[in-house]
Amino acid sequence: MVKRAKLAAKKARKLLEGDKAAPAEAEGRGGPAPPQHIQRKLSRKVKFLERVAATKLSASKGGVAKKKKRKPSVALTDLSSLTASLNEAAGALDGGGGGGGGRRHAFGSSVGTQKGREQVAEVETARLQQVLAHPQFQANPLAAVASHLAATLPAAPPKPAGRQQQKDAATLRREKKKRRKERAREAAAMGGD
Repeated sequence: MVKRAKLAAKKARKLLEGDKAAPAEAEGRGGPAPPQHIQRKLSRKVKFLERVAATKLSASKGGVAKKKKRKPSVALTDLSSLTASLNEAAGALDGGGGGGGGRRHAFGSSVGTQKGREQVAEVETARLQQVLAHPQFQANPLAAVASHLAATLPAAPPKPAGRQQQKDAATLRREKKKRRKERAREAAAMGGD
């Protein structure tokens, strides 16, 4: 590919140099010199092909670094660090007496500034310390989290038991046809009396 680009650049360069150097030769070759816009086009093409060749040469010499695949994270494989940090946070919050002092940041809203992010981090760290120091959490962390979620999350909406599943279009057409036939039979029975 690099050789092809070099050859194309050479041909175009020779063509350009030949056109500039010997316009009389061009007439002898079979016609007048090409117009200026074609010469400019050829010069741009030559420059481009030279750049392509240079780029490919530098890439082949230096070698292309392959992207390394990311190894899976081991962040959640060991929860001992989580329990340790929860314990620290709980201890700090119980000992601090809720020293957050500021208003609490609404979940999911943008913080916007570095100062705001730092304040949120401070508040959340203090809250984590409280959780870690909680006796129920220290006794059984998973049960404590489960009971907390059960107490704080809203109850799931009850599913209506009497509702049937959605019927497909073919079933609806069949039922409608049956009803029509029954009505026609009833009407025929009434008319026959």
